[in-house]
Amino acid sequence: MQSAPLRVTVAPADVREDWCTVCKAYTRLVGSLALLTPAGVSTVGSWAWCEICDDPGDREVTRG
Repeated sequence: MQSAPLRVTVAPADVREDWCTVCKAYTRLVGSLALLTPAGVSTVGSWAWCEICDDPGDREVTRG
């Protein structure tokens, strides 16, 4: 007996701007992760991302 695939969606919730202690600016976004399932909504954790420190397209190229 095969069961149908369960669709689970993880979505950012409660997003706000915060102070980044690395680059010393209000460039960090923080929020909660919400898990949406057929049984309801659960908060499963938190996340943080800085537009300066965590942007892979903005990395300095090192030459060796």
